[in-house]
Amino acid sequence: MTDRYSTEFESLFNSYIDKASYDAVFTFNYFPIVSKYCNKLNVLYISWVYDNPLVSLYSYTVINPCNRIFLFDRKSYEYFHNSGISTIFYLPLCANPNRLCANIYPDTPIHDVSFVGSLYTEPKQRLYDKIANVDEYSRGYLYALVKAQANIDGYFFLQDALTPELIAAMEKVCPVPANPDGVETPAYVYSHYFLGRQSTAIARQNILQKLSEHFNVTVYTHENCKSYLPNVIYGGKVDYYNGMPAIFQNSRINLNITLKTIQTGIPLRAWDILGCGGFLLSNYQEELCDYFVPGEDFIYYESAEDAIEKTAYFLNHENERIEIAQNAIKKIAAHHTFHNRVEEMFKML
Repeated sequence: MTDRYSTEFESLFNSYIDKASYDAVFTFNYFPIVSKYCNKLNVLYISWVYDNPLVSLYSYTVINPCNRIFLFDRKSYEYFHNSGISTIFYLPLCANPNRLCANIYPDTPIHDVSFVGSLYTEPKQRLYDKIANVDEYSRGYLYALVKAQANIDGYFFLQDALTPELIAAMEKVCPVPANPDGVETPAYVYSHYFLGRQSTAIARQNILQKLSEHFNVTVYTHENCKSYLPNVIYGGKVDYYNGMPAIFQNSRINLNITLKTIQTGIPLRAWDILGCGGFLLSNYQEELCDYFVPGEDFIYYESAEDAIEKTAYFLNHENERIEIAQNAIKKIAAHHTFHNRVEEMFKML
């Protein structure tokens, strides 16, 4: 709740505002408490959201006139825009090739295939387990929904599929506390945080398991995954700023398996891979095809079998793979840097 109410933050915030004259306050992701005090002091608040879902977007503070909130997922932006929220805008994420490619990492091992990201199996992510004690019928129904969503990219149907009876069953075993300034529904919270993550976990484990049966696949994640992905190589945790670029640069194929709640947008992982000059093999994402050309800048798969086929092809066609990766980083350097995005942002402001 500290992102919504904090007397300590208010005192600190006011002390900074009093020391100088500020044109705006900027944050990555949206914080209701910042909006609250910016609105009170009539200071512009700019936030650029890179998470999806982000429950704080359902705070009533989003309508504060001081806000300029930028979302990277076009589908999410359209939801708020069509609801009459005029303080929310669309702006895709980007990459910084100058930083990402600043260092060469000769000591980093070369990987055939790698994945960097959460498998949603660490304890804090296992929200699905908290609803395991629902009645048998609801448990089976929810499992079927989660499994179906795991096989679908680009369309998130879980929230619409939750009936009042299913919501009541989940609330009975694991009620979700309401935020005093929030208008998010239980259906939103259960679908995006409990069920959506589980669908993503299933999708990621399925692709990694099938690929690892044919290729050397290295997984960098929070906890050792060998117990349920016995064929992968566990690479351990990785530091975002220093370790991650080394992996992306030294992997022949970098996987992006998008969180299911990101319906159309390009996740930060994909931008970072391309911005490192890495070769990207991704699930289908609508906006990837809007900003880049499939087959020219990146490759997308439509199923686990398709991923296996395309992985085999590009591991055996090195020149083509390198050319595709170079095409993408050239486009990013020309059109999709932070400089480009900030220019777009201020044009909209």
